[in-house]
Amino acid sequence: MTTATVIGKGGDVAIFTRNHRHHVEQAVSLSASDPTRQISFRARSKWVSALDALNKKKPRDLYISPVGGNGMVEYVADLHRVHLEPQRGQPVTEELLKLTTDSTADEGLWEQYEGQNVLTLYAVSNVRKLKQPFPMTKLVKVSDNKPIRENYGYSYCLVYRHDFGAD
Repeated sequence: MTTATVIGKGGDVAIFTRNHRHHVEQAVSLSASDPTRQISFRARSKWVSALDALNKKKPRDLYISPVGGNGMVEYVADLHRVHLEPQRGQPVTEELLKLTTDSTADEGLWEQYEGQNVLTLYAVSNVRKLKQPFPMTKLVKVSDNKPIRENYGYSYCLVYRHDFGAD
């Protein structure tokens, strides 16, 4: 079954991503005081399939494994918005950039990093640390029905929802 078919049938999919621990921890802290507050992050790849999945059901679970970590999914959040190819001056881009954490507020669209422009802005809420982290290899990719590899290095992928027992 193709990714589009799974999404089209309303499959119970989630999104997996990696992010820097200090950014995620700041989001956890902000969510602790207001779980409904949306917080935005940036990605260098276009989250096309994530946007497709989100258009079918909002919010979607977003599983997060820290960059440079031990391959464990340690956090989960509610994904609310995905904006592709953000450009300065676009109302949605400017709105999402106002939702960043203090640690990422000055990053803009990564204009200062040649060739590494942001291709996706995404907004999450209710960012929380899992009581029992699990190996990211337990997540199965929708695209090929194979588990994520330990050295998975892409920005994101669609995965089947995992019963992680958070909260």
